[in-house]
Amino acid sequence: MLMSIVKMVGSLLVVLGGIALTAYLAKRFVYPRLGLKSSPIQVLATTHLGQKKQISLIEVGGAYLLVGVTSQQITLLTQMEKFPIDCEAV
Repeated sequence: MLMSIVKMVGSLLVVLGGIALTAYLAKRFVYPRLGLKSSPIQVLATTHLGQKKQISLIEVGGAYLLVGVTSQQITLLTQMEKFPIDCEAV
């Protein structure tokens, strides 16, 4: 009786582990290739200006936000509706 319970629990753990591993691998390798984003907020670029000071370009939905980040606060510097760099000109 005890052995059958141990086998059942062991089998359940193997199946759940396989599901978790498949989900991790899909999120890590498949989603980026398909162009699927795991979050509606994407940090596109970050530049460090000094110790604990940086500016970041963030995409939220269709808008682009340029924010200043310090250890004390986050400040919106500007908001843009289209990407600030023309990729075809580069």
